[in-house]
Amino acid sequence: MSTTATAHTNIALIKYWGKKDPILNLPTTSSISLTLEQFYTQTTVTPNAHSDQLILNNLAVDTTRAHHFLNILREQLGHFSPLTVTSTNHVPTSAGLASSASAFAALTGAVTRELGLMRSNESLSRLARRGSGSASRSLYGHFAVWHEGVDDMSSFAESLHAPDMPIALVVAEVSSDVKKVSSSEGMRRAMTSPNYGDWLNQSKNQFVDMQAAVMAKDIEKIGSIAEDNALSMHALNLTAQQAFTYFTSETQQILKIIQDIRHQGLLAFATIDAGPNVKIITTLTTAPHVVAALHDKLPQLHIETATSGSGITYD
Repeated sequence: MSTTATAHTNIALIKYWGKKDPILNLPTTSSISLTLEQFYTQTTVTPNAHSDQLILNNLAVDTTRAHHFLNILREQLGHFSPLTVTSTNHVPTSAGLASSASAFAALTGAVTRELGLMRSNESLSRLARRGSGSASRSLYGHFAVWHEGVDDMSSFAESLHAPDMPIALVVAEVSSDVKKVSSSEGMRRAMTSPNYGDWLNQSKNQFVDMQAAVMAKDIEKIGSIAEDNALSMHALNLTAQQAFTYFTSETQQILKIIQDIRHQGLLAFATIDAGPNVKIITTLTTAPHVVAALHDKLPQLHIETATSGSGITYD
């Protein structure tokens, strides 16, 4: 027997950047995300007689992180035999495009279904959170919110039940290389910034404002809040005790192009996660103009346009 699940990546519009409990992956802030249809992970789990194995994109890879997470699932769900996890990432890995979010969401769903357990997405989000915090949001399509909570039960994700809107995300892939500072290490460093407390307070206000903008289908407001939230998050990295940045010169150039596009009266706002890649929040009708402007200045840049995606599915 085997079970396959597919989960899509999500991009946080209000970021989670810091953990108050690294073991439970409890974040210091609540967050809001948009699930992306074009980027996803498909994972199949098959029982085997020996040990947990991970095959990623047709290659046998280090199983340490997956094995640790499977043992957490064994603690939560009851013991189960070793599994061969066969996973295909349709998204660059470790480059700030939330590949771990879709990966752990898909793995959580596949394991629970393989065990014959029918769990709600809210319950699955608590489990997936233990593998990757952002994975809690990848259980859901469209817009999702992850409540920071104070313990395992109160830190979960749910759908915002937002109305449909013509939102698009232009993804400018600066690099698909593995980042030099992992997300977890980046968060640890950022929390040493003297500005971290102010950022938390600002984020709480933006969290409220973003929910209102999403429910109002105000894509310009969504983009404006998301850009402010992302740039202030990255500013923390520069003021950390071990200062660092995920930005490259190309990242900076893309941010300048986005400002120029906006000065021309087009809707375009940037958001950037733990990596150099830039995601531009815009509308379906404006997205081709954004792509053209980027290609005009950076003809070699790899660009994809993503739309609002669906929640976890099973084969």
